Amino acid sequence: MQNRKPSTVLSFFSLEKTASDAVERITEYNIPFYDLNIHCYTHPVYYGDGAVMSAKMDPGDVAFFRNGNMHDIQVKNFTTGSNGVVVITATVPTHYVKQELNL
Repeated sequence: MQNRKPSTVLSFFSLEKTASDAVERITEYNIPFYDLNIHCYTHPVYYGDGAVMSAKMDPGDVAFFRNGNMHDIQVKNFTTGSNGVVVITATVPTHYVKQELNL
């Protein structure tokens, strides 16, 4: 049998976040990702790094990010009182998932 070269194994990760009128991180945990999509659902939201929150997403929009940390991405309502719902889907390193699950 021929030796295989090591490859990067990916795990799928997903979470839902309801935005508020204050800037909030999409997660309080340091979760590395290779690819990440933010899907906007009910109401428009701003997204950014907390210092800059000028990127707007309308319902049906998808924002795409590569190679980062989920802890660094933040969202807030575009319109006060209209809580927008976003769903985050990402590929994360499998070694991270195993570490977190103590496998």
